[in-house]
Amino acid sequence: MNKTDIKPKPFYLKKRFLIPFGLLFLLLIKCSKTDPSTPQNKEELIQTEKKSEDKIDLKTRLENNIKGIDEGQDLAKNVKSLDGIVIVLALYKVYSSIINEGKSSKNSDEQELAKKLEKKVINSQVKTFPKLRYIYYELIKDKLWVNDVDVRILGSSNKTIQFTAGYFASNKNIKETQATLHEMLLNLRFKQTQYKWYSGDDEYTYYNIESSKDSEIIE
Repeated sequence: MNKTDIKPKPFYLKKRFLIPFGLLFLLLIKCSKTDPSTPQNKEELIQTEKKSEDKIDLKTRLENNIKGIDEGQDLAKNVKSLDGIVIVLALYKVYSSIINEGKSSKNSDEQELAKKLEKKVINSQVKTFPKLRYIYYELIKDKLWVNDVDVRILGSSNKTIQFTAGYFASNKNIKETQATLHEMLLNLRFKQTQYKWYSGDDEYTYYNIESSKDSEIIE
């Protein structure tokens, strides 16, 4: 992680003035994380469906998944919540599992079907992840705007997210915010977060995120 120096903060942004807002900000940020029970239940539902599908022979499952991608709509189209994002991420993990199973098969037909599914999933991910990152940005932007936190998403593939607020005059606040957001940013394959404490600041603190490429299939 690389950081630039932060400029000295004026009196009205001293620590004692930041504490009340800081507590509120972290509360809002934590609310932007998914409810640990709800997404887990939905991921468990997907896994349960996967186990039911496992009873079907591998070749048929591969063919069904290929057909599903060919006939399916944009996975990000109806995503309007953090739970929806988690469901799409879980679905890609299911695809990864069946692809690995097919590639490990001794049956040549199943191996070829797995390679075909792999190409289709890669194409889907490359299209979907930038959209999921933008949806995430829209969700937290709306939550934080009312508290004078400006959120922006940068880059042609939406891989950098930037936060601007007086709250980020403190290195401690930046570190805590990054730790809170890190897991979701990593899963959505963001590459960098930037923190500025006022909009006209030419300098900012940034964290590089060692996330997977959009084209990389991970289980």
